[in-house]
Amino acid sequence: MKYSLLLLLIFGATARADDAVKLNCPTRGDLTVSFFNYKLITMKWGDHFQVAAGKEKNHTKAGVPFWSTTFGNGDNLAFFPDSDQYYLFFAGAEDPVLCSEEGSFVYPVITPPRYEKPSSDAPQTQASTTSNDVILQHPSLS
Repeated sequence: MKYSLLLLLIFGATARADDAVKLNCPTRGDLTVSFFNYKLITMKWGDHFQVAAGKEKNHTKAGVPFWSTTFGNGDNLAFFPDSDQYYLFFAGAEDPVLCSEEGSFVYPVITPPRYEKPSSDAPQTQASTTSNDVILQHPSLS
């Protein structure tokens, strides 16, 4: 029991990329919406990038379920799972635009290289500098 709980905590507490959907929305063009652990959602189009936290589950007056999220720029994305349709409400607009789904994918899992702090016995090497270089040091080293 303790071992199972430990595994759940270790693997459940890791941040990981999950999946993403590519959408085409009128006037916005192609965009990628990515879903991550901890209810983090991102939206990228062109050189723009927005972040949202969490999904609000709700239903229409007719009882149709959907979820929505609000990005930092005020845009709202709504998804209707029964019809697999995404709608984007631009910040300040009352009428949504229907976005077409161009595809979806799962991000590959990578393991970054481990950082090894050099031992204090290792000789400190300094790169060559010129008189125009600015060298910043960590405050604890000053």
